[in-house]
Amino acid sequence: MKTPTYLCLWLGTLALAATSCGSSSDSSAGGVIAGLSLPDSMDLIGIEEETAGSSIAAGASVNPAAVFSNSSDYHTDIVRAYMWDETTEPLDIINEILTSVGQTRADVFVNTGPYLALVEGVGGDEDSAGDASGQSSSANATELEPWVLNSTRASASAAQVVRFWITDENAESPAGILSETIFGRATVSEEPTDTNPFGDFQLDFGMLNNSDSSLTARGSLDTTNPGGGLLGFTFMMEDLSGFGGDDTRVAVQTSNDQTTGVAHMEVPNYFAGGTINYTIAYNSDYFLRSDGTNTELLDRNDFVRNTWGYSLYYAEDDNEGHTAGQRVDIEGGFPFVFDNSGTTEFGWVDYWGIWTPNPDALVDGASVTRENSSGTSLAYTVLRAPGKLIKVSKRSITLAEMDGETFEFWDWNLGGQYLVQYDHGTSTFTKISERDENTWEWVDLTPPETLTINVDEYYGFWSQALGGSLDFVGGDTAMTIREQNYVSSDDSIFGGDTSLTLYAMTDALRPGMTAGDVEIGNIYQNEISNPNNAYQYTFLKDGRNLQFGGVDVGLLDGEVPEEGFYTWGMNSGPMSAVDPVTLGISDSWEMYNLDEYYFYETGHNEWNQYATLLDAQGAPVTFDNPISFFYTHTTANDADDSAANDGKKVFLTYGGERNLWGIPGQETDTNGDGFGDRWYPMFSIKDGAVMGPDGTEFVIKAVEMELFMQVSADAVPTTLQTALTNAASLALPTLTGWVNPTTVAQPTVTDEPAVVAGVIQ
Repeated sequence: MKTPTYLCLWLGTLALAATSCGSSSDSSAGGVIAGLSLPDSMDLIGIEEETAGSSIAAGASVNPAAVFSNSSDYHTDIVRAYMWDETTEPLDIINEILTSVGQTRADVFVNTGPYLALVEGVGGDEDSAGDASGQSSSANATELEPWVLNSTRASASAAQVVRFWITDENAESPAGILSETIFGRATVSEEPTDTNPFGDFQLDFGMLNNSDSSLTARGSLDTTNPGGGLLGFTFMMEDLSGFGGDDTRVAVQTSNDQTTGVAHMEVPNYFAGGTINYTIAYNSDYFLRSDGTNTELLDRNDFVRNTWGYSLYYAEDDNEGHTAGQRVDIEGGFPFVFDNSGTTEFGWVDYWGIWTPNPDALVDGASVTRENSSGTSLAYTVLRAPGKLIKVSKRSITLAEMDGETFEFWDWNLGGQYLVQYDHGTSTFTKISERDENTWEWVDLTPPETLTINVDEYYGFWSQALGGSLDFVGGDTAMTIREQNYVSSDDSIFGGDTSLTLYAMTDALRPGMTAGDVEIGNIYQNEISNPNNAYQYTFLKDGRNLQFGGVDVGLLDGEVPEEGFYTWGMNSGPMSAVDPVTLGISDSWEMYNLDEYYFYETGHNEWNQYATLLDAQGAPVTFDNPISFFYTHTTANDADDSAANDGKKVFLTYGGERNLWGIPGQETDTNGDGFGDRWYPMFSIKDGAVMGPDGTEFVIKAVEMELFMQVSADAVPTTLQTALTNAASLALPTLTGWVNPTTVAQPTVTDEPAVVAGVIQ
C-alpha cells in the first residue's frame, strides 16, 4: 500500500537516537536571545554510543603506534542509533519529523525573520541499503526539500515559537497530482537535557490542499509530565483526505534514562484494514510486546546491527596534512538564487549536477548568484547539455574472488533474464533461476542449466554485490567492473583544444532522433566492423554536448518519447579518444575491453542530462569526485561477528560524511505476512576496519544504525508482565488541544538558503 501523501513529505531521514540539536545564542546570526532546540528524536529506549558501536581504538589494526587521539573526529563524531521493532514503526514518523526540523537550525535563527532551509532527503530503507556504484550515473544525486521558517522568542524566559511551511508541487496522492503545503508550529518551553531528553514542547502540523485550501491531514506531537519521575509524550496524526487512511495514536511513558517504560499505540493495518493496538513494556534487559493476540519477549542485550551510514577516517598522518583519525571530507556543493519572472527561486549545485524545486525554470544560459562568506554576491551562468559524457575506468577482479557469486544475465539468444552462479572449482557458469516477467520474481530452474561460455566471446553480467555491470571475455581469468565518473569540471581531457574527438564502432548513438525513433528502439547507427571506418563524434568543451556531423546526439528539441524501453534514457557504447586503428582494434566488441573509455548518456529526463554552473571566467565549478574501491568483507570485520558473508567482495563509493554506498541490500519479511516489507544491508561493517583504494588508507566507523532485538527464550518477568497489562490503560491522545497552524500564511523569502542539510551557510 502506498504511504499516505502527508507522510511522503517527511522524507529522507531514518529514526535517530534521542539527542539534542543544541541551543545557540550566536549573535552573528542576528539574534540576541538564546534559542531553544527540539530533540532529534523521541525513542522508547535510550542507547549509549558504546552500546551502538565499538570502542575499538581505530588505527591500531593498521599500525599499533597510530592509535587515534580522543579528540580526533573518529572519537568525537556523533553515533546515531535506535532500537527498531515493528511495533515501534509509528515512532519512525515522529523521528523523521524531528530530524528534519533539526536540520533547519531554528534554534540559531531566533528573531532573525523568515529564512529558507534546504532539508536533505536520502530516500527509504531500500535506497539506504542498496548498491550505488554503477548503473545510474544519477543514483546518488542530491535531493533537497525547501522549508520556509520563522523562529521567534519574546524573551529569555518565554517559550520559543518555530513556524515552518513545506510545499510539495508534485505530491503523489490517489486523486492525482496535487499541490500541498504542510504548515507547522512548534512551541518550545524547555529544550532537552540529560535528565529530560525530550524537553518540553508541543508541535502541531496540518496539510492543506492548495487547490481548494481544504485540510487533508493534521497532527500533534506533545511532551507530557506523568509525574513520579517519569517522562512522556503523545503523538496523533489524523487523515482527513477521505481516501481511506487510518489515524495513528501513540502514548509513551519512560524513566528519564529510558531504561524502563511502557507504551500504548493504535496504528493502521495496511494489509488487513482497520487498526492494530499494541502494548509495550520494557526494562533494562527485555522488551515485551503484544498486539492483543500474541505476546513476544525480546532481548535488549542481543541484537543485530543494521548500519545505514558510515564515515571514513584517515588511518594515519600523511604528507597532505591529514592526521590519523581525521574524517575524510568530500568537497560539497553550494546554494544559489535566481530570478524567475520576478520571483526569487533557489537551487543547489554539486558533483551530481543542479537541483531546484522547479527544474523547468532554470534554462541553459540563465544567471544565478551566490553569496560568499564575506557577503559578496558572485555571478554564475547555468550550463545545461542534453547528455552527460562519462569516463569509464575498468578495475579487474579475479574469477577466484567470484567463487560462489551470483550474477544477473540477459540471454539475447533466448530473450530472458537469468540468475547465474559461478563455481571456480569447475570454472562453470550455471543458470539457477529465471526471471518471471509478470511477477518479477526469480523462479528456480529444475534442473539448473549450464551457461555455455565461448572463448574470446564477450559476456555482460550485473552484480548486486558489486553494484554494477561486469564484463567478461571467455577464456580470461578475471572480470572487470566499470567505475564511472562524470566528465564535468575537469577539462584536462581537452588539453588546449575546444573539442574532443571520440571514436565509436558499436552501439553508436544516432543524432537528431525523434520520439518515434526512441519508442521503436531506433537509436543506434549500424555497427562498424572495419576500424578504419569508425564513427567520429565531437564533444564540445563549451556546450558539453556530443555531436555527429554537426548535429547533437540524442533527441531533437521538444521530442519526448512516451513508451518503449528507452523512455528512461539512452546510453552509447564505448567511445575512445584514440582511434581504433592506433589501438589495434580489429573487432567492434574489443572496444569494451579497453581499460579506459567514455560513453554518453542522454534522454528527455532531467537525470539523463548534464547541468552545472560556470563562473565569471566561463570555467565550470569544481567538486571532488567520490572515492571508489573494492572491499572484501570478513567475519573479523562483521559488526555482528557473522560469517554469513565472509569473503564477499563489494565495490564501495564514498561521497562524504555518512554517505558510503555499495553494500548490497536484501528484502526481509519483518511482520510475518509472507511479503518482504523492509530492506536491510546484507552486512554491517565493524568499527575500525581498514579499507581504501590501496587497502589501508582509511578506517571506517558506523555513524547511523538501528539495533534489531532478537527473540528471547527466557520466561517473562512478572514485573514486566504487570507493566504490559498497565500499558493498556495509557490514554491514547486526541486532537482537542491541537492549535491550527494553517491560519498563518507562508512569508516570502528571497534570500539564499540560510541552512543546507543542517549546515549554516
